[in-house]
Amino acid sequence: MYGELIDELCKWIAKDENFFDPASYPLKNKVAKAEILLKEDNVVVSGIEIIELLSKKFCLETLFKVRDGQLTSSGVVGNIKGCAYDLLVCERTFLNILSIMSATATRTYQLVQKIRKLGYNTKIAATRKVLPFVGELQKLAVIHGGGDSHRWNLFETIMIKDNHKKLYGSISKAVEEIRKLVSFTKKIEVEVEAEEELEEAIESEVDIIMLDNFPPEKVKELARRIKSRNPKILVEASGGINEETVEEYLCPDLDVISIGRLTSEIRYVDFSLEVVDSL
Repeated sequence: MYGELIDELCKWIAKDENFFDPASYPLKNKVAKAEILLKEDNVVVSGIEIIELLSKKFCLETLFKVRDGQLTSSGVVGNIKGCAYDLLVCERTFLNILSIMSATATRTYQLVQKIRKLGYNTKIAATRKVLPFVGELQKLAVIHGGGDSHRWNLFETIMIKDNHKKLYGSISKAVEEIRKLVSFTKKIEVEVEAEEELEEAIESEVDIIMLDNFPPEKVKELARRIKSRNPKILVEASGGINEETVEEYLCPDLDVISIGRLTSEIRYVDFSLEVVDSL
């Protein structure tokens, strides 16, 4: 599982190590035991499975007390044992993974819980506003937080955006040409930025319509219009929505709210690794 991702993380650690780590090299024949500590409360932990798989590549033994997606308080969340040199070489990468993934999962969880308490089942989704490589970790963390990963890549779901519309000439022409290429198993989504585009998007019978950068009341109005015309079309809202404003967009006709800030504006959760014994 996650084979390519784990291989890339191994390469990252090797790059960090370079030829060897002089500060840790004299310890290569020692066995060390360490604790991984969470230093904050009310955190949805994410990255555990990634660390477990990555540790095996370095013959490090791990034993975690929590699992991905678990709401956790501060304290020892896991133990790790193995060659002291490898433990120290991997330390910062391990902590970075846990920190950014747990931060993303926690932020997602808080937003999802806020919406559920208001009585809505609207999905909270990530976007593609992620850095290469790190984005895969963050999208996985969004899932651990109870959110939706949205599309993982360009091939997974076909999205017709503003520049596509300009280059094809229209939404209907874009949909016509794209349908010649893609399987029936693929969904087509179109980004609607102006109200006058909406009718053409509905008539094109796309699977998903994204209402981009509309004010809350207009989102509710247009979502209602879409569902009245074709209840099978999924309605997504995006563009500038955050924790403070999300409540204003909620309505029975809105299926998904995608928020770039889930992954683009993250405050790391504080983890540390402390050696407790050596042999």
